[in-house]
Amino acid sequence: MTDKDFRPLLVELATGVWRLRTKVEAGTQDPDRLLKSLARQLDSLNDALTEAGVVVQSHTGERFDAGQSVEVVAYAPSAAVRHETVTETITPTVYLDGKLAQLGQIVVAIPEVQP
Repeated sequence: MTDKDFRPLLVELATGVWRLRTKVEAGTQDPDRLLKSLARQLDSLNDALTEAGVVVQSHTGERFDAGQSVEVVAYAPSAAVRHETVTETITPTVYLDGKLAQLGQIVVAIPEVQP
């Protein structure tokens, strides 16, 4: 994808962000209606990214593998896990046309050692 190809995507993203901001700032809608409207707009933005070849990968809830292409920001002992598990995605891994564009940053829970 060349720089020129990004223009329509950037315009669509800018419009979507404007719509989201407008809806949130108005704040006059019923909260349930506002939430549904925001969810629809987020789905639309996600679809635009997907159509442009952008894949955004969250790692939260995944079993951690030391060979993953991610940066571990912290390890946190937890009695709630039996194996290393990603408990938080700080930044997602992003691919552009199948190529790594951004390395994800994560927090990993590790099983607590029983005395």
